[in-house]
Amino acid sequence: MKRLLAVAGFLLCIASANAAQVPPVVNGTCAGPILRAAKVTRPARLINFGKFRLSNEAAQRNVRGTVVINAVLCRDGSVREIKVVRGLPLVTESAVNQLLNARFIPAELNFHSVSQALQFQFTIDDSGGVSTVIKTEFDAAPQRLVEEIDFLGMRRTTREKIFERIKTRPGDPYNPDQVNADLQSILRGGNFDKIGTRVMMEDAPRGGVRIIFELVELPLIREVKYLNVTLEDQVAIGEGLRKYLDLRPGAIFDPHGLLVANRIIEGFFKSKGSGNVKIENLIERPSETEAIVIFKITPVKVGP
Repeated sequence: MKRLLAVAGFLLCIASANAAQVPPVVNGTCAGPILRAAKVTRPARLINFGKFRLSNEAAQRNVRGTVVINAVLCRDGSVREIKVVRGLPLVTESAVNQLLNARFIPAELNFHSVSQALQFQFTIDDSGGVSTVIKTEFDAAPQRLVEEIDFLGMRRTTREKIFERIKTRPGDPYNPDQVNADLQSILRGGNFDKIGTRVMMEDAPRGGVRIIFELVELPLIREVKYLNVTLEDQVAIGEGLRKYLDLRPGAIFDPHGLLVANRIIEGFFKSKGSGNVKIENLIERPSETEAIVIFKITPVKVGP
């Protein structure tokens, strides 16, 4: 029993020592003003910052790209206000830990220690080489690049046709306003559902962004049917729907246009003195790319 307690105590000591080696995550802010290099008498100076090293897993998985981190070297000797501007899987945590463990001499202004903001860029090039750049002047949030553009949900429309409608390209700085304008341009083409279609953004492997257009492609109309209507009226209604809505076999079916179609049909019967009608819209989907549009038309009796 004593042997078991001794072993347990030894393991607890080892666990406590290992936990102490893990640097704490610093979330607090620095006391006093935070200055840039141009505003200090003597900039902050790192001591034995060392070369950034990749973890074995990151090296084995050939992670490439740049980690960008903004941080403040506080006047009390701590590194705080760490903000990851651009990250990489298996690399960002190691970069943050290196900053948390950094030793430095604080910046000075008029012989007083002050806090200074810096930007750290850790780059892994295509050959696996690692370099560190420390910037004293930088934008608070530099633009990320578009690495990939993906289109999901296409069945008839080709990727090339959609690319003709958008301006964003891989390698461009990410501009959310332009991406939204690209989405509206795609919708104006009339091939996709305006409610179901959307665009998303996610982190890409090299620190940029991946833009994903989730497209809900509208089906083609295989057939238009009219129930409880004479053949003569069917021909007349069909001509009106083709003229004002392009609702016909072979055209793209947009379900949001059914309300207008119903009003056209109601107006047709009123114009010929037939009175009010009740219209039900029935949609059959013989395949994922086709639709059969059915108008069930019932006269509405008024009065006793």
